[in-house]
Amino acid sequence: MQRIVLLAMAALAWQAAAIRAAEPIDLTVLTFNILVEIGDHPPAPRWKERREASAKLILDTKADLIGLQEPTPAQAAYLVKALPGYEALFHKGYPDAMLLYQRDTFEELGRGEWWLSPTPDRVSIGFGNALPRLVVWAKLRHKASGRELYFFNTHFDNSMPSQVRMAELCQQKFAPFVAEGLPMLFVGDFNTEQERGDYPKLTSGGWKDSYTVCEKASPGGRDDNVRTMLEGAGRIDHIFYHGDGWKPLKWRRLEYPDPNKPLSDHYPVLAEFRLE
Repeated sequence: MQRIVLLAMAALAWQAAAIRAAEPIDLTVLTFNILVEIGDHPPAPRWKERREASAKLILDTKADLIGLQEPTPAQAAYLVKALPGYEALFHKGYPDAMLLYQRDTFEELGRGEWWLSPTPDRVSIGFGNALPRLVVWAKLRHKASGRELYFFNTHFDNSMPSQVRMAELCQQKFAPFVAEGLPMLFVGDFNTEQERGDYPKLTSGGWKDSYTVCEKASPGGRDDNVRTMLEGAGRIDHIFYHGDGWKPLKWRRLEYPDPNKPLSDHYPVLAEFRLE
């Protein structure tokens, strides 16, 4: 009898987990190049003058998943304290790609990184880059639903043809993750527009751009103000997704409270998804 009861309880638990997993979940995803604190970058103020406003902007989005680019160790340390509800992942001593997730929403199942160079498994510079570049990732379980996903964040170099080689490397590194069949998100400052040579490689292998998929609608659709830098380049900050079940609901560029005192040379980009 005891064995029958235990089997029945196990079956009920499995059924409940299956029901939870089938329920759609809504996720808000943010990518934001916060601008390195080294040097002067007018019209953006120095970091100490904009750090509180930067942290507030991030908190106000209530994003579930965040990819930040370009922080120094000091900037990363400040943000870890200023964003207490988030777990932060980054390479200690070089947090150029900083990944954050809400602790109350997700349980971490794994983490890792690879360097965008011919020797991706060790700290290195390659492909003609002036600086080291890397991808940081986390495997997460959504606590309320039990759904699992991968979240990747990066900061590509701004030179060609290194961008193409970095995109090709990423597709190679994604292969074992794709084989698991879990939903994936890939965000960052890619320093590349849709017309550039590496963009087609970033959107190959089943990856899609949340911007191009979102409907042209207002409210609740796509923000057509596509320039994600204050000056010059167009839309170079991207939120890509991979796998079945993703439904992009919104894509928008966030504006700064004071246009005369921008918090970075990039605008933050926000996407809202439903994972069905």
